[in-house]
Amino acid sequence: MESTDKNFGQKMMKIGVFDSGIGGFSVLGELFKALPEATYYYVSDDAHAPYGPKSDEFITERAIAITQELLNQGVQLIVVACNTATAASIDLLREKFKDIPFVGVEPYLNAYYKMPEGLSEHEKKMMVLTTESTGKSERFKRLKDRLDPKSQIDHYSLKNLARLIEEFYYSRNSLQESEKFQKDFEEEMSFLKNKDYAFAILGCTHYPLVRDRLEKYLGVKTISPDAHVAQRVVHLLKGEGESEKRSGSEDFYFYSSKENQWILKKRSELYGPFRDSFIPKSPKD
Repeated sequence: MESTDKNFGQKMMKIGVFDSGIGGFSVLGELFKALPEATYYYVSDDAHAPYGPKSDEFITERAIAITQELLNQGVQLIVVACNTATAASIDLLREKFKDIPFVGVEPYLNAYYKMPEGLSEHEKKMMVLTTESTGKSERFKRLKDRLDPKSQIDHYSLKNLARLIEEFYYSRNSLQESEKFQKDFEEEMSFLKNKDYAFAILGCTHYPLVRDRLEKYLGVKTISPDAHVAQRVVHLLKGEGESEKRSGSEDFYFYSSKENQWILKKRSELYGPFRDSFIPKSPKD
């Protein structure tokens, strides 16, 4: 997780969030819990998703246009809820839009060094999963060199997973489509099936939407920065020491670049077909 350091006070309660598609919902859901009283404006750049295969120049161009759209809505803080867009464009966004704080998302690469003492190398064997674009970015390479100087964490880029998640989210979620998604998911992840990792760091905000499938199929525990991102936003907007939560709207504003319009969506329907990854199961389940 990556962010600016300036505290902007608690009056600013309009928050903009964007991603190449619906992957940023994993961050948005944590924001709903941490700061329910804020008004949220979410941009899904689905007309250009996924960002993974795109060039840094193209992603940055899109990030600038989306930032301007969010500023038009009056937001006072923007969460770049996309690892690829953070890696490609957040430095330039901060340089171009100096009057607004940006909070980015980066893989939690210091997780290995925060494992409890006494664990064997096998018990903390760890990998990080990213899109192709994030994995190739200079920002990611610098981050890994800084936080994992001994190369204890293996890195793998996934070519299709973000796209598969995006497509299934907007499907009719029929039994046939669910079975096809699971088959495609397993084909995408099969090369990691028997590598015997204990942990997988999720380096794309789409990936937490299928964390239950990842954990079951690969036999790993997943690590994601989403909750840390939300807490950083709380710190920027409320400062330290104030943790009171107020009730909020049941809705949020959603913009699809395919549809080119803002609509209201229900917060309770955020995760769609992936809700089982986020909704706690009852004791009867």
